[in-house]
Amino acid sequence: MESFESIQNKLIRAISESSDREKIFSLWEFWNGKNSNLSVAEPNSFYNSEKPMTDEEVKEYFKEEESILPDYVTKMIERGMDDVKNGRVIDNEEVEKYFEEWLKD
Repeated sequence: MESFESIQNKLIRAISESSDREKIFSLWEFWNGKNSNLSVAEPNSFYNSEKPMTDEEVKEYFKEEESILPDYVTKMIERGMDDVKNGRVIDNEEVEKYFEEWLKD
């Protein structure tokens, strides 16, 4: 078994080199008799600190909301869908061609 002085020196070194505030505060509370149970846990991560969601909270979180668009937006979308269905769309090359012709004018 290690000597008392050796354990004391290791403890002092561990405290002075530690940057874990929770462990140091827990040790301080234990030393001063505020907490007789010296159980030092690792700090909670972001995810461990979150409480789990209930089934109702999950349903509410992922509930889809219905968006009502103005009539003119709905008509624009419908016209665009009709154009796609009927092949009245132009690709990027055609757009560039029209743009080049427009620049020449």
